[in-house]
Amino acid sequence: MKELVVGVDGSKESRAALRWAASVAEAAGVPLRIVASWTYPRASAFPGAEALAPAEQMDQATTDEVTACVEEELGAVPAFGTIEALRGPAAAAIVQGVSPDSTLVLGSRGRGGFAGLLLGSVSRECLEYAPCAVVIVRHEQTLGEGQGPILVGKDGSPNAERALDWALALHGAVGGQLGAVYVWQANVSEVRPRLHERLRAGARAKVESWVEEEDHVHALEVEGDPRAELVDVATKTKASVLVVGRRGGGRLKGLRVGGVTNYLMTNSPTTVAVIPPTNDE
Repeated sequence: MKELVVGVDGSKESRAALRWAASVAEAAGVPLRIVASWTYPRASAFPGAEALAPAEQMDQATTDEVTACVEEELGAVPAFGTIEALRGPAAAAIVQGVSPDSTLVLGSRGRGGFAGLLLGSVSRECLEYAPCAVVIVRHEQTLGEGQGPILVGKDGSPNAERALDWALALHGAVGGQLGAVYVWQANVSEVRPRLHERLRAGARAKVESWVEEEDHVHALEVEGDPRAELVDVATKTKASVLVVGRRGGGRLKGLRVGGVTNYLMTNSPTTVAVIPPTNDE
C-alpha cells in the first residue's frame, strides 16, 4: 500500500470514500491522490454547437470543483494529498492512472447513478479492470481500535493469500482486530457424521495454518454457502472492512470477477476491499 487514490465526483458516496481514504492515508503515512475526470459533452460534436473550452481550462475547472469538495469534507487539502484532473471517461481514466501498488478507493455509486443500483457502473468497471486493490466504501465507517474488525475471506487460493497480505498491511496502519474467515461446504448432499467431522477438522486446521505466524489474527471456520456466510459474519461482527480476492479458488478462468465477490459487492453490509490476482494467475 504505497499510495491511496480516491475518485471524487461530488456525490455523497464519493465524499464518504474521500473521508475513508484520507483517514487511512494519514494513518499509513502514504500519499493520497484525489482524482476526478471530465469529458466534453456529446452535443459539442454537432454542427452549431458552442466552441469548446481549452482542455487546460477544463482541467482547472475540474481541479477547482474538487478542491471545494475536499475543503468542505476535510477542512483543507491535507499536506499528504494532491488533486488531479483526468481527461476521458471516468473508469478508463482512473484505471490508467493507478499502478499495482496503489489502493483505489471509490464510492458505491456516483453522481450519475440510479438510486436503485447498489454499485455504480464506474465502480464496477474499475473493480473488474484495475491492477490494484479496489475499496468500495459502503457506509460511513471508522477503522481502528474499538471499531469492527477487518475480515478476510479465505478459500486457499493464491489470490486469497494476497487478500490476507493486504489486510495485514491495512491492520498495521490502523490497528484494531483482524480475522480470517474460511467458509467451506461438503461436496455431497448427505455426509456421514464421522466424515463430516473430518471435513470440519480439516477446515479448522487449514484456517489455523494461515495465521499461525500472525498471533494477532483470529481464525474462524464456518460451514455453508460462502456468499451468505461471509455476509452473515460481517453483519454479526459489525466488520469495518471485508477483504476478498477478485477471483477465488473455484473460479472459471474466463471470469474477471468471481461469483462470491460479485455477490458481496451488492449484498455486503460493510465496505469491501477487492484484491486482484497477479498477472500470471
